This record gives sequence, structure tokens and C-alpha cells, in this order.
Amino acid sequence: MDCVLCDVLHSHKDSQVLYEDEHVFIAMNIEPVKDGHIMILPVRHARTMSDLNQVEAAAFLSACDKAMTIVEKLYGDEGPMCMINGWKYRSQEHFHAHVLPSKNSLRDLYVAAEGTPLRTRLDREVLKQKSDQLRSHFTSDLPS
Repeated sequence: MDCVLCDVLHSHKDSQVLYEDEHVFIAMNIEPVKDGHIMILPVRHARTMSDLNQVEAAAFLSACDKAMTIVEKLYGDEGPMCMINGWKYRSQEHFHAHVLPSKNSLRDLYVAAEGTPLRTRLDREVLKQKSDQLRSHFTSDLPS
């Protein structure tokens, strides 16, 4: 399989890999959005988080936490943000998370990028309708 992100671990370890254990690795992003932009990836090629076994998933989340702690330490005036791109708009098939420092909250970034309102409080009836609609998918589409 030809995977650019698998290749980081196997061919570009000296220039990009910051941390590695048997389940995950943390690497510099070759096209960073800003200084401090790093990626967390499972060692085994996986397309989605559900492709990871329990040990790999736990290691992945732990590595995300470690990366956020380090980014916060190094970029103290900016808070760490951890994001996993949805399948539709990601550029690579290898499952990964991005951690980067930000002076903004996720809400602020969405307002700026997508023109959404900063806050729209739903009334209880609308909230219940939306919850009921989504809840049906959580109970029927997810394994128990």
C-alpha cells in the first residue's frame, strides 16, 4: 500500500517523527498551518478510529493528550487544539489527529471560517426534536 503518512514513519523518521512507541507516533506536519502543528497517528495503517483495537485507541488518545500538554507548554499564550478531520475532507486515508496552538476557541474558528453565528441557543422543544433525531442513529447505527 502506498501511504504518505505510513512513509513518514518508515522513511522520514529523522526529519519528522517526534515520538514513537509500538502503537502510535507523533510527527511534524510537512505542510503546517502554523508553527507548532503536529500530527498523531497510529503505527498500523488504519482508515478510521473504529479500525483501531482498544489498545491502539487508548494509546492514540493518550498521545493526543501528551501532544496537547507539550504544545501548551511550548506555546503558553496559545491553547492547544486537537482535531480529527472527517473522512470527507481529509487529504490522507491514514487516520490521524492534528494538534496545534491557537489563540481562538473552536467556536471562534467556525464563526470565522464558515460564517456561523457565535451562539444560537435552541429552545427546549427544538433541542428535544434534534436530540430525538440524532439519538435514533446512536441507538441503531452504533455497535453496543
